Amino acid sequence: MPSDFWKTGSIELGYVLHSVVTPHLLRGPTLPKPHTSRHFGCRNKTGMTEWLEADPALITRWAEAWAISRDAAAPVAQDRGLYIHVGQPEQVGRYIFASLDAEPIRDLAARIDQPLLYLKVCAPADSVRPLLPPGWEIATPGYMMTAPVAAMLASPPVLPDEFTAYLARDGAVTFATITDPSGEEAARGRIIAMGDLVVFDRIRTADKHQRRGLGSAIMRTLAAEADMLGIHDAMLCATPPGRALYERLGWSLHSDYTTASLAP
Repeated sequence: MPSDFWKTGSIELGYVLHSVVTPHLLRGPTLPKPHTSRHFGCRNKTGMTEWLEADPALITRWAEAWAISRDAAAPVAQDRGLYIHVGQPEQVGRYIFASLDAEPIRDLAARIDQPLLYLKVCAPADSVRPLLPPGWEIATPGYMMTAPVAAMLASPPVLPDEFTAYLARDGAVTFATITDPSGEEAARGRIIAMGDLVVFDRIRTADKHQRRGLGSAIMRTLAAEADMLGIHDAMLCATPPGRALYERLGWSLHSDYTTASLAP
């Protein structure tokens, strides 16, 4: 455990500073800013389907943050989208499309011949499915979400008795961990500082500690850190259960996020 702490209410925040946090991206080229600091998309219709259209510049910045968080290669422009080489046993890489660009998505899916290369498209599954060849699967829906950091600061983080929250910082990434009275990890999450945008990632609560407010506590603790860095806008990619939590904390849907891959 970290040896030095400062307290806020019932929460101890322990810092392990491995390097100086910089609010600017130190890897790769300067990334474009989104058209507006809190862009919630515009409506896009194709046939009977209507969805929120993502801001490509904002998706690019999220992808760069995701790569930093997961220690993957920086995104590169490829096939009219972005490609991130992950190089892990569970994932070779991912192609990210900020819009439903039918021709390159269809062509790319036809060329992919291994199951661990993923297509990620900011559009609903029903719109992505017709572009995929036979043998492809679509995963549980995802959602790109945005929020003002201030929305999570209305209430302080609250923990059950004898639970403790710790913060550790490494470069642009700040990690939050909540431990139970035995010292076992109960919840965790992280943020990546990207200039004037902070990206939340890997927010998790252990199964046996669900429904105790730990997810909210992690989010509020990390939001307070973003606020200390002077960052006002936040973004994340949510699962369906996560989306419900984040909406209660003041987050809004930016776009759908569909994941597809060749079946193993």
